[in-house]
Amino acid sequence: MPPKSKGKGRKREKQQQKRDIGESQAEEKHRKEVLKVDVPKEHLVPWRDTSWQAKADNEGLKRRLWDLEKALEQAQEDKRDIHEEMTRQYQELQKQTAAHSQCLEAKVKSLQEQLATGLWESQQIQETATQALAERDRTIAQLQGRLDAMEREYEKILHGSLDLVLAKMAKASQHWEEVGMTIAMEHKEHLQEFGLNPLEI
Repeated sequence: MPPKSKGKGRKREKQQQKRDIGESQAEEKHRKEVLKVDVPKEHLVPWRDTSWQAKADNEGLKRRLWDLEKALEQAQEDKRDIHEEMTRQYQELQKQTAAHSQCLEAKVKSLQEQLATGLWESQQIQETATQALAERDRTIAQLQGRLDAMEREYEKILHGSLDLVLAKMAKASQHWEEVGMTIAMEHKEHLQEFGLNPLEI
């Protein structure tokens, strides 16, 4: 336990002075009571009781003052203990905060590195995707050109084939018309031989 401060000694001196003053006042009051011998006895009894009561009150006040001094000393010791404990907890909290701060700084640095790596990878992926899209567009353009050329070639072939078919159909149509006319004329002649009018049939 640390040595008591000078302030406590001064307080005790003041408290002792107050006690001495209280005692001297009580003695003075008692002496005045004794000097009043000319007062009748029936008046002396209450004054004597009052003197005893004053002494009893004085003793009670002394005990109360002593109890208060003890309580004050205990409160001061408790305050000192609390202050020491709070100081210890504060220092511990500072250590924990510093450690936590270092941990957070390390995490932030790691995350920044990861972010930089992610950004670089993302840029590389974007460049690769852009190149792939350009290559795809070139391939599509080439294929579209070939498809257009094939369509033009098929169209020429189709038109040529259709022209041939139409020519053959025209020739066949003319042939069958001639055959039909020949058959119709033969039937007409046969009907006339039998005496029938072909327009009425």
